[in-house]
Amino acid sequence: MERPSLVIQKVLLVILLSLLAVQTADARKRRHHRVLESDVFIADPDWRSLERSRKKSDRRKVIPIPLAAIVPHGWQLQPPAANWQGKRFKSPDGAAWLAIYKEPADVPVADHMKSVLFADEGETLTHIQGERSWIAAAGFKGSRMFYRKAILACGGRVWHHVAFEYPPETKARVDRFILLASEGLHDSQTDCDEAVAERR
Repeated sequence: MERPSLVIQKVLLVILLSLLAVQTADARKRRHHRVLESDVFIADPDWRSLERSRKKSDRRKVIPIPLAAIVPHGWQLQPPAANWQGKRFKSPDGAAWLAIYKEPADVPVADHMKSVLFADEGETLTHIQGERSWIAAAGFKGSRMFYRKAILACGGRVWHHVAFEYPPETKARVDRFILLASEGLHDSQTDCDEAVAERR
């Protein structure tokens, strides 16, 4: 028998993907090309303000956010892994990390979004948000917090990802960098020159 929290997570995923599919079909029917939004919030209202701030910034002139602004001060770039070409940074005490990477868009969008939402069986989701071309998730992994976001870029050929994992007591400090990383991810949709990182 499945755990109740896992069943709830699966039900929420089905609801989110259904909303995305219905809105996509509705937009096609009305020949309306604006990106339609679907939000599903489970808990933690702080995440609402992160995406609300990004939407406000969409109205301003886009100025790409440099990598240095996304990485908290003092966090160190880690040596590259043998089969993974993204960038990973660790906090000075080793208690938190940030990963920025790309993956090829070689599976259906819904399947990739599901892999972003349910990356680890031991996680508890507190926030899910997405649209047709991006997905964000936050929650707890044991006693630690996480935030993940992926956006379809490069004409649908590549997924750009950002992921944080950190202790809850550092949330107030890390939230600022999560917002910057989230905005930077949206600004990176045309960053298609580098080779796509292999799957983790």
